Amino acid sequence: MPKPPLERVRLRLIYRGKGPVFWSGGPAQFGVQDKDETLLLGEAAPDGALVFDLELEVKPEGAGGPVFVGRFAHGPASDRFLYLSWRNATGEYAQRFKLPLSAITWPDIRSAQAADTPLVGDLVDLNPRATTSGANIGGTRPAIWRPPTP
Repeated sequence: MPKPPLERVRLRLIYRGKGPVFWSGGPAQFGVQDKDETLLLGEAAPDGALVFDLELEVKPEGAGGPVFVGRFAHGPASDRFLYLSWRNATGEYAQRFKLPLSAITWPDIRSAQAADTPLVGDLVDLNPRATTSGANIGGTRPAIWRPPTP
């Protein structure tokens, strides 16, 4: 029996933040990172936030929570995440945030699909931090994902 097809899920990440403490890059070196390390650049919103629109696929509903796949889905099947990344002008990463996708539920996905709108994730990071040696502190940051509003 053939496998059921993957389903499409649109996501919109809204970032409100100051960026890394130490960073020599510019707008072209900040975005959602795909598996080839290409950055999807954001669009400036009127309120100063940056908005990233992307698409993932999800394995068919069945056993447990959604399993996201596609060029922006990183990590093991049980713990997928997005990378929000800043590169320095020289090409190395100044900082990367892991944004877990585990908070997204099947009802969220179904609601967004029915409304033909993206799920929206908000990430606020207004207090960037660095170590005393001058390294930016990245790590996991929880985006607050929400289904579309009626």
